[in-house]
Amino acid sequence: MSTQDDNKAIPLAFAHEQAPVRLLELPPSLLSLIENSTSRSSTPVLKIKAPPNPTNNGPNTSSTGPAPFAVLTTATETYNIRSVHSSNSIFILKPVPIPIIQDQDEVDSDTEMADEPIITSRPGVIVTSTCASHLELLPSKPNTELLLQSMLTEYKSPEAPPNHPSDPLSKSQALLNTPVSDAEFHEGWRDVTAFEIGDWALRLSPPAALEIFSTLIELVLSRGKTEEVDQDEMGMHFFIKLVEQDGDFEFPIDAIRAVIRGAFESRRTEDGSMAYSYATPYTTKWVGKQILLSNPNKSFTEREFMETWRSKAPDECEKFVDLKLLDGLHTRSVLGVIRYIHSTENEGGVVPATKKKNKWHEKFAAGKKR
Repeated sequence: MSTQDDNKAIPLAFAHEQAPVRLLELPPSLLSLIENSTSRSSTPVLKIKAPPNPTNNGPNTSSTGPAPFAVLTTATETYNIRSVHSSNSIFILKPVPIPIIQDQDEVDSDTEMADEPIITSRPGVIVTSTCASHLELLPSKPNTELLLQSMLTEYKSPEAPPNHPSDPLSKSQALLNTPVSDAEFHEGWRDVTAFEIGDWALRLSPPAALEIFSTLIELVLSRGKTEEVDQDEMGMHFFIKLVEQDGDFEFPIDAIRAVIRGAFESRRTEDGSMAYSYATPYTTKWVGKQILLSNPNKSFTEREFMETWRSKAPDECEKFVDLKLLDGLHTRSVLGVIRYIHSTENEGGVVPATKKKNKWHEKFAAGKKR
């Protein structure tokens, strides 16, 4: 005989038509971001993106397929969205009054047997959806530079500019189509020396970027012969004025700005403007990286590469020239042969996250076994 007290039981019913629901498991970092939003203005903007089909724009681009995951992004972070199936279903419940047909044994014995069953209602729950799977978010570190190299057309020289497409890709469209956070996109935009001509987004070829950089250094040094130049306080206006006075630059002005933002180390001044300097390890690394990118399929001997690096870097940077600056960007054989690599060269430029342990459903299952 059952010893369950029916008066304490909670009635459960299933809806005939169940609403489709997908549950999303939030990682602690994202949950904390949402919980710490104290006002409407600080509410985080979450975006779901899918990677576009990559295009091949030359020998310096990747022809790998799209990333295997759609992604969810915050302002600064990217998460792969993965579907997780479970052998145990999850019920979505809604509190409702549940009709209950009273047992005839509960009817007062002094009354006659009722012709119709007595129906009452009790507080209960109804299953509005059954979920056999859910979505989880895995932290991802995408190689935005690799993605943009594949997406953007390469600009090699003013003498041989690329053909203008009938439907050009703009920077804003690239931002929407690249499966990374806004902060990671803008960092990658700088790293590939990207710029716009009108509404057409392009990227400078590494040799072109080095050519612009070398000319800018020559202009700075030439100005320093006639007047005092504080190399730690050079602003964008200072560089553009040098270019305009020189008059021999044929590259688009936005391409020149892209090199300044990418090659020179920047800091924000007291008045809010940006100041740029080049006698730094940052600029030294940029020069070495562009040399490697200029010949992605070529092997250098260590001596050949180091001599090229020292010759391309400004004299003030020579003391910083060291292969350790390029860790993750090159391989070096036992014979001293150096080749370029991407630091995260994999499908779609996305670094797969490690599988999380002790998931909430696994903890729940372990608790049931105990």
